[in-house]
Amino acid sequence: MTYNKLGFAFTGLRTISFAQIEVAYKKTGETNLISHLGFGIDINDHTITCNTKFSFEKKKDQPFLILELRGLFTINKNDFLNKVKQTDNSFLITKDLATHFAVLMIGSARGVLHAKTEGTTFNQYLLPTMDVKNMIPEDIVLNSLK
Repeated sequence: MTYNKLGFAFTGLRTISFAQIEVAYKKTGETNLISHLGFGIDINDHTITCNTKFSFEKKKDQPFLILELRGLFTINKNDFLNKVKQTDNSFLITKDLATHFAVLMIGSARGVLHAKTEGTTFNQYLLPTMDVKNMIPEDIVLNSLK
């Protein structure tokens, strides 16, 4: 299965958390970007979620800027049941599909970050380009909770 043969729509974007932490911010020093990427599934709604979290920090474990988003990708019901759902009742998100969803989410995160920091000192911190294919080394298999 290739992702472009799967019927889906980007149906939602949610800000899970956003914080500008002035006391953790230092003007000088190297800035580190910590990024997280995760996936989930809502079986009843035929939806795959892609979660991204970005933290900027100058001092280890003391972020001064945090953004966490969840993207909702609704899959065509027939495709969900015949391509995403597997015979062992697990759910397959191919590497290509996961990469595509992650690229959409990272681009969305850039826009959200800009909008939320516009007019502040934190607006200078941008999400760099990322090699998303290397962030997702293989297909993702999710198991349903019963």
